[in-house]
Amino acid sequence: MTPDQRSGARRRIVFVPGMKPKPPAEIHRRTLLRVLIAGIGRVDRELADELERHQEMFELIPWTYQFYGRYRDIGLDLPGIDRAIQCAEPDAGDIDEIESLNRRVRRWVHIVGDAFPFLVRWLGKPDIRLTMREARRYFHDQHGVATAIRGQLERVLNAAWEREEKIILIGHSLGSVIAYDTLWQLTHRRAEQRSIDMFITLGSPLATRFVRRQLQGANLSGLERYPDNVKRWENFSARGEMTAIHPALEPSFGNMVDLGLLESLQDHTGFYNHFRGDTGLNVHKSYGYLLSEPFTTTLVNWFRDSDQG
Repeated sequence: MTPDQRSGARRRIVFVPGMKPKPPAEIHRRTLLRVLIAGIGRVDRELADELERHQEMFELIPWTYQFYGRYRDIGLDLPGIDRAIQCAEPDAGDIDEIESLNRRVRRWVHIVGDAFPFLVRWLGKPDIRLTMREARRYFHDQHGVATAIRGQLERVLNAAWEREEKIILIGHSLGSVIAYDTLWQLTHRRAEQRSIDMFITLGSPLATRFVRRQLQGANLSGLERYPDNVKRWENFSARGEMTAIHPALEPSFGNMVDLGLLESLQDHTGFYNHFRGDTGLNVHKSYGYLLSEPFTTTLVNWFRDSDQG
């Protein structure tokens, strides 16, 4: 086995997607990997080639079919993916739309609705109310769906630990909540403590009042409140986000550093996700996050550090 093969075998990237139906698991995994390789290639061509050779190190947690009972047609996303790969930077039209007064007003409506949930029935559009109902299905563990979803991720992490792999766990949107809850459960159920090297959250709603109050451990305090199996936490929130309405997580979770549970928690904000899909501009789309320069630079640096570790 070559040094390159040994390096590839020692690392595991685990991706937990967000809400809404997704393409069939293997199609979705290959598409995400294609985007990830393209983004890394902008920063480090050699590393992108390594990931291309060792695609098995990228693992998807395909929970959405179990939740929704249907798939999304990948053909709806392909034109937007091709555009995002070809256009590394947003154009003037993208920026104008992201920074528009209309989007800022809509974002403030979301913030007010999160602070005063009883207003959602009057302020919230049908899609917002639907999203909240779907999130409650997860938080209330209806028909054991949350337990089953977290079980998928737990099995993947345990297998990676048994192989003594270095793990980077990426959670997008509600996927970041699923990942956090799973990490908390693993912390407080295991006698033997194991850690992931880096937790990455993309477009995460973890700082919203609606989510914070329903997380695993939310009613506890001190060390019991948080997971204790993450070395570094890197959070990414693009401009104009409607899901990550509170883009910085440090104000809500920085206490984990103070308690010695984390080495660091860093927020990356102020950058653009200019993905355009079948419904137009979507600054929350995971494909756009995987191509963003702050994210790819962080991932490349992790790979370089893990080579030296």
